[in-house]
Amino acid sequence: MTLLSGFVSRCTLMVLLTTGVMLSPGGRVLSHGTSVPSQPRLAQAESPSDFGEALLGKWFSPSALGGEPLTFIFTEAGVLHFIVTLPRGRTVSQEFGYEVSNGSPNAVDLILPNGDRVATIAEITDSGILRFQIEGTQPGSPRPNDFDENVAEFERVSTSTELPARLVEANALDILIDISRAQRTHYLEFREFADSTEPLNSQPVPLETDDYRIEIETSQGSGHQVRITATAKREDLRSFTSGVFMVPNERGLEVSLVGICRSDEPQLTAPAMPIPPETSEGTVTCAPGSHLMER
Repeated sequence: MTLLSGFVSRCTLMVLLTTGVMLSPGGRVLSHGTSVPSQPRLAQAESPSDFGEALLGKWFSPSALGGEPLTFIFTEAGVLHFIVTLPRGRTVSQEFGYEVSNGSPNAVDLILPNGDRVATIAEITDSGILRFQIEGTQPGSPRPNDFDENVAEFERVSTSTELPARLVEANALDILIDISRAQRTHYLEFREFADSTEPLNSQPVPLETDDYRIEIETSQGSGHQVRITATAKREDLRSFTSGVFMVPNERGLEVSLVGICRSDEPQLTAPAMPIPPETSEGTVTCAPGSHLMER
């Protein structure tokens, strides 16, 4: 299995599993129901000594993914965002690290989330086309010596290295889903919610980034609910609040219920705590100015 086909398989599995707000990917997969539009070209050739700098920005190929579109965003921090469109128009992104070395062709190492490295090659032609060898690469395989007939070709869209707001928001939502799920599991085992992520048996996530701040607030006077917030730090992003509640079902047994609310407009404060229903058959009510997220 190549690097690219493996990534797409994981994304496809995520979409099949994500049928409700509590079913989410275990990794840093992002999702949003928006298709990738046709992109304009801004040509920029590389100088022999600054391939890494010339690579920065957003690149688009209409057919690199078996005839389907693929977008790369290379950042100054050594992060590469793979952005693809899956069936039904859902856009997903996976974050990799990357390192480059000048050469002919230039050497590129993709660093997977588990630390494995994929050795490949790339170049920017005189006409500003990025040629990037994806097919046939996988962790542990030797670096290709040359491009083959399946080399992916990308056109530069812009020099911006920011991930689109819709995908940044989707990442924050996925983090809230993962923490909320872990809180439910923690309560079932210890009969209380955790006031931090440390006791939770979940994949570590950054609680403070340039885009969001994640916080956990246990309920004062009641151990039956916990609030988890993702507060935007950029003015173009919306904020989120997740409420995890223990409520009775129709037989009077205590069950967990989750409601995640997103602010209707970009906002630098998280929505107020949602209101749980009296029983598990009811619906969580979001505070004014926010609405319930559904997957």
